[in-house]
This record gives sequence, C-alpha cells and structure tokens, in this order.
Amino acid sequence: MNDNVTITVPWRAECGEGPFWHAASETVYWVDIVRGEILRTDAQSGETSVLGYPEMVGAVAPRESGGMVAAVSSGFVGLDDAGTVTHRVQCLGQGVRMNDAKTDPAGRYWSGSCAMDFLAGDGGLWMLDENWEAHLVLPGLTQPNGLGWSPDGHTFYLVETQDRTVLSFPFDPETSTITPTPTVLIGPDAFPGYPDGLSVDSRGHLWIAEFAGSALYEFAPDGTRLRTIAIPTAQPTSCAFVGAELDQLWVTSAAAGLNEGDDPHAGSVFLVNDHGATGLPVPNFRG
Repeated sequence: MNDNVTITVPWRAECGEGPFWHAASETVYWVDIVRGEILRTDAQSGETSVLGYPEMVGAVAPRESGGMVAAVSSGFVGLDDAGTVTHRVQCLGQGVRMNDAKTDPAGRYWSGSCAMDFLAGDGGLWMLDENWEAHLVLPGLTQPNGLGWSPDGHTFYLVETQDRTVLSFPFDPETSTITPTPTVLIGPDAFPGYPDGLSVDSRGHLWIAEFAGSALYEFAPDGTRLRTIAIPTAQPTSCAFVGAELDQLWVTSAAAGLNEGDDPHAGSVFLVNDHGATGLPVPNFRG
C-alpha cells in the first residue's frame, strides 16, 4: 500500500459514496448507494453507525433546520435527526435513480439522475429549491456524477462518467442558475478508467476519484492534471476534505462485483496524507 494512503474505515460497501464533513456532530457522513444506507463515522474513533432507507441513496447533505436531505431512487426526501421522513419529492420514474448530489452556495440541493443501465440521454441534472420543489435543469445527460463549485461560486463542475469528461458551467451563486452550454474542462484522455466523485479545495483545485482506475487525481482550475495518487482498490468512488480544519482527505470506494480475495480493501474508506490541501465548508440545505 502507498505510504501516503491508509485505511481509515475498514468496510465492505457495495458502493460507498458522497462523503462530507458534518461540523456540528464532528462526524463524516457517507452512503452505500446500493444498500440504501446512510453511514456516519466518528472522525476520531472510526466508529460507524448505519441508518437504512428503503431505496437507493445517492447522497445526503445537512439541512439548516436539522436533519438531512437525501437524493434517492424516486427523487428527494427530507429526514429528521432520528431518520424519520419529513418531506418526500417524487420526481423520477421507474428505471431511473438519483446519483451524486451536493448543496450549492445559496443552500439549494443539486443532483444528477441516471438510468439504472446508464442509457445515453436518460439522465438529467436536478435542483431542489428551499420550497422542496424539484426542477429539471439539464435533460439529456447520461451519468451525471461528481459535482461541485469553485471557491467564488461562479463556476459549476459536473462529471459525466460514461463520457469520461468533466464539464464546466458559468454559475450565478445568488440565483442558483447555470449557463446551459458547458465547456469540456477535462477530456476522456485524462482518465484510463471512469471519473466519479469530486471535491473542490480552497484553491479551486479539483480532486477526482477514478472508478476502475485505482486512482485519485488533482487538477488545476484550468483542467491541467497536477498529481496522481494510487488508491489500493480497483473502484475509488468519491472524495472529500473532512475534519475540523478540513485538511483530511477521505476517499470512498465500491466492492460491487469484486472478489474479496482479489481486492480485500474494496468498499473501505481511505485517508490520503501529505496532500497539502484544505477543503471548503459544506453549505446547509435551506429546505
């Protein structure tokens, strides 16, 4: 194993995803999409609790009023601190699910949807506003995945996993609107595998986990690849800066389809050391 990468949460998640630092509880939230599990890990002890949900869960985020918002197979749900459903927004049909999701600087929740079989054009980009109304912002996508914003909030980044590209959109951080014609910031030649989840650090650098590539990449804001970090499992899925100083870089992974004897660390969460970066605070969803 790379000396700069260690296992911080030994686990066997089918598809671990969506980590974020929850400052109020000093824990890291993440999900297992396939099992419909919302996991919470104490950053000091590593103790992990599991809350089950009866649908796939693509991601969760904290709410301003307490509890969580979650992107799920049928659309979006609100949960209180005990896991009881307080809001339900059903905006997706059969054979489609929500994937990765994050809250924008104005406190609105964005998620990509995709077909279960990743059929081209059946995915979309959604925004859930503070009134719990879901808006389809961009139709015709395939597997919208990792997403994030530049530190000033004026650029929105979106991974299209099946196309192996990272798109960049002008963004208005006050009104939560994007210019619908993107620029391809990073093309498919940069990825031997599939780009998945991403995190933007305080300098505006993009950190992208590569599914089926055993790697984590650092890119400059202009799309130049700066660093490749080997992750000791075949299917890294996402990454986030966690901890009180947002200086611990955690990487989730997936065990789905992998033999434990061949890939014993698959599904675990990894800690990357000596990376020299810090993250951005996670905004609360205003709904």
